Amino acid sequence: MRVLFAIALTSYLCFNSLRKRSLSKSGAAAAAFVGLSTASNDNLMFTAVLIAFFVSSTFWTKYQAKTKQKIDPTYTKVSERDRKQVLCNGGVGSLISLMYQYNFNGCKPEDLTADQRRLMVLLTWAYIGFYSCCAADTWASELGTLSSNWPILITTLKPVPPGTNGAISKLGILSSFAGGAVVGLAADIALWVQYFAAYRSGAMPKIPYNMLGLLLGTLGSLIDSVLGATVQASYLVNRQAVSDLSAEELRNMDGVQVIAGKNILSNNLVNFFSSAATTV
Repeated sequence: MRVLFAIALTSYLCFNSLRKRSLSKSGAAAAAFVGLSTASNDNLMFTAVLIAFFVSSTFWTKYQAKTKQKIDPTYTKVSERDRKQVLCNGGVGSLISLMYQYNFNGCKPEDLTADQRRLMVLLTWAYIGFYSCCAADTWASELGTLSSNWPILITTLKPVPPGTNGAISKLGILSSFAGGAVVGLAADIALWVQYFAAYRSGAMPKIPYNMLGLLLGTLGSLIDSVLGATVQASYLVNRQAVSDLSAEELRNMDGVQVIAGKNILSNNLVNFFSSAATTV
């Protein structure tokens, strides 16, 4: 029954995202792996967190798209997520879900040893930390770009054009708080609904995952900003901040200036390393 649920849910989300052009074909294939490896988990928290991240991030990515395109000319290229973006924002979470299933699928918390419960909580923390970081970073990027004031670079605290990697703003930071908290709240609701008896008996620790999501999400978003400001190059092209330009694109452009960072990591890899660091 769980497998059929996983297939049905994943199919709906993937085909719906293709129709709305939130995912490319390769992105939908990668999303199918993420969805199946997550929704097949007996613990509903894994699916609830993934849905909270996916739905909210998709909404904010499309929110005021025309305004974002004026601010960042590369926006149309990245609004349709490909397999690299999907795996960088879901691959680690899928591995954690598979590890959880291998150890605990079909198990009740009341029947586990103390060591097994600690591992269960550890994997739960890691999963929530991972998606809290992903959500906080996405919310901060998508909403922070719309701030009325120029953001400041996290490493120098000097104003930089909107869309610059490593730039932070009040709206972006508040958005990262909210993104992480929403993921944690989704985890709280799912865990209490499914394991209410285990919480009442003390078999599961009463952890406020909404606060954990807020803290870990914000931490991960700040790590992402530091990496973006140092090992990911941002360029000024026609008075607009642009990133992830290939060597050929740079050669064909005149008057390109480096705003911050070095061209070492792509945006996908920055997202991967920041979320992985938060997970650990």
